[in-house]
Amino acid sequence: MAPLAWLLIALAPADAIDDKFRDVTLEKAFAPYLRGNVLLMEVAGAKVVRLKNGNRVVMGIGSVVLKDKSARTRIDAEKVCKVKALAAIVGEREGVQVAHEEKVAEKTEIVIDDKGEKGKSVSEVLSITQTKTRGMVKGMSVVGKWFSKDGSVLYIAMGSICDSKGEPIEDE
Repeated sequence: MAPLAWLLIALAPADAIDDKFRDVTLEKAFAPYLRGNVLLMEVAGAKVVRLKNGNRVVMGIGSVVLKDKSARTRIDAEKVCKVKALAAIVGEREGVQVAHEEKVAEKTEIVIDDKGEKGKSVSEVLSITQTKTRGMVKGMSVVGKWFSKDGSVLYIAMGSICDSKGEPIEDE
């Protein structure tokens, strides 16, 4: 007969993180915030958690869809995730410059032959949106790394614990 502890573990609902992610590695100081709200791990971008003592937990989550499982792809994806995470933090602090451009090209074609007249109108729309952030981030390090459950998306969290002015606090 199985011990009661094993039975309780088997019947316990699966952890939400285990349902959505795999190979989760989190720094001890940041784990409670990320594990406490799976949405923080799932949605890329900047996250700021204000603590009761006035300090802030600042994190940026970057994600990349992996095109294959090669080592080269993973190395490149880790670099891109880190940059995206840091850019999200800078964007949260400094703002984001957005430029949007649309080009419309219209073409009308009319064919007249012995069967009659036929016409066709074609519109092509090219829409380009660019964002730009510029700034400096101090004291950020990798505080977490994980994959989507199917392994197709890599996530990396960059983070720091800061004082109320946004200055990084050294490990206590």
